[in-house]
Amino acid sequence: MRRLLPLLALLLQVLYPLAGRAKEPLLQVIVSEPYLELHSGPGRGFPVVYVVGRDETVTVLYSRTDWFKVRAPRGQEGWARRSELALTKLPDGDPAPIPAYPDFATHRWELGAGYGVFNHQNLINGYVDYGITDSLDAEFDLQQALGTIDNRYIASLGLRHTFIPEWKWISPTAGLGTAYQYVENKVPPQPLQTRNQMAYVSAGLRGFITRRFMWRADWRKYVVFTNQNQNEVPEEWKLDLAVFF
Repeated sequence: MRRLLPLLALLLQVLYPLAGRAKEPLLQVIVSEPYLELHSGPGRGFPVVYVVGRDETVTVLYSRTDWFKVRAPRGQEGWARRSELALTKLPDGDPAPIPAYPDFATHRWELGAGYGVFNHQNLINGYVDYGITDSLDAEFDLQQALGTIDNRYIASLGLRHTFIPEWKWISPTAGLGTAYQYVENKVPPQPLQTRNQMAYVSAGLRGFITRRFMWRADWRKYVVFTNQNQNEVPEEWKLDLAVFF
């Protein structure tokens, strides 16, 4: 019983905010344009099923990507485009608080994965990217290069600059950073070093696909620091697909 009471208290702490949130009133806005079209689904490809006239009130139920599910005064429900719903007003005349959809040029997070070639080895990778500013990102990348002689596991951390972030379809990028690799030998003899510190510079392109998706193409030039007479300088090419938010 003594153990059960703290668990019940914790459960109440979790459920109480949820219950309070459920009682919050839904947002109601007034159409200020000549009309507001409601579609049968969240997309332009869905037909218009109802039209709400000027000065009528609609209730905002929830959102999905760039579309909002709303209810008309007579109970009809449909999907309104974010840009059109943002033109509505509150009952007191203030603009409706419709948040902006994450813009391609100003998004903050990217999650992506891709395929490429590292020093003649097949490469697979995954990365997470955080936008410090609209044109400067911090990037963490995990990669695995699969070869016939050895496999390489590479973790890198760096900065990437996008020269013209407002260009949606294609924009040049450049970057630099540090990395660490582990070499897993598959064929004797064992390499002299299996762990190395690395540095790299990069150049590439990125572009918008649709909704939250984008593509990236990158070239990297590494310097692998070794205890031998000269350092290795492998190259890397890769193509990534990513989601941003």
